Formats: sequence, C-alpha cells, structure tokens
Amino acid sequence: MLFQDLVQDILEHPEFQQLSNFPHHKPFTILDHSLHVAWLTFIWSERLRKITPSYDSRSATRGALLHDFFLYDWHLPRSDGKHWHGFRHPRIACQNAERCFCLSKKEQDIILHHMWPLTPRWPRSREGFLVCFMDKVATAGEFWLKIIHRSDHKLPESEILLRVMIPF
Repeated sequence: MLFQDLVQDILEHPEFQQLSNFPHHKPFTILDHSLHVAWLTFIWSERLRKITPSYDSRSATRGALLHDFFLYDWHLPRSDGKHWHGFRHPRIACQNAERCFCLSKKEQDIILHHMWPLTPRWPRSREGFLVCFMDKVATAGEFWLKIIHRSDHKLPESEILLRVMIPF
C-alpha cells in the first residue's frame, strides 16, 4: 500500500489545500503538520499491519491527514470571541472533513478524539490511539526543529521538513 494512493483525493481537494495558508507550529503550516502526522501514522500503521493484518492503515492515515482540518489561524483572536481552540478544533475538523469527504466511523472517531488526554474522551480504536500519539510526536518534533531552525539559519526549510518526516 502506498501513502499517495491512500490520500491523493484529500491532497488534491482545493479546500484542504488552503491549510497551507495557516500557520500551526511556526514555521510549519497546518498542512505541513497534517502531512507530518499522516506520514508517521502511515509508516507505523504499515509496520503494525504486518503484525496484525486487520490493522486499518487506510483509516489511520486518512484520519491523521484530516485531524486538523480547520481553516483559521488559531493564534489570532476569533471574531466570535470563542476561545479554547484545543478543545473545539476536533469537532470543527470533523465537520469540515465530513462536508468534503466520505468518512468511515473510525475516521470520524480518529479526528474527534485526537486531542486526548486534553479532551476527556479517548479514541475508540487502536488506529485512533496511534494518530493521537503521532500527533504528539510530530508536534514535539516541530517544536524541537523550531529551536534548531532559530539556532542554525543556514538550515533550509526542506531539510527541516525531512528531519520531521524521518521515522525513528
């Protein structure tokens, strides 16, 4: 199974492509972060599928790519005065994903529960737990690379992305 085969329709969707316009963990955009999480999830889910053939690599990878499908800069104050992005964005991401794609129940669950333990409900599947964990791994890697990027201005952004994308 190839990563591109699982996510091509998502990557080509014009609304999803807008994620490249919004910062997430600077210098990374929401699109960059979503790709990091999806790639790490894909690598590990394929490894797990070799051990457990019933492992749903497709749902895990697609759910990972869509987990932050919100179309706003969460660093800026919202015009409606609402706060608590960390608690609210899984529902917004799931609504956007449902509007644009046909999601399985497992993919919906992955998106809705990827912020556990910040949000009280944990994922209902092992694929959901993997995405939840890979989200934290990718975020930690992005913050670590932000520190490297600040200290080494000669490091090209493509190299930063490669360092995050390399599985352990």
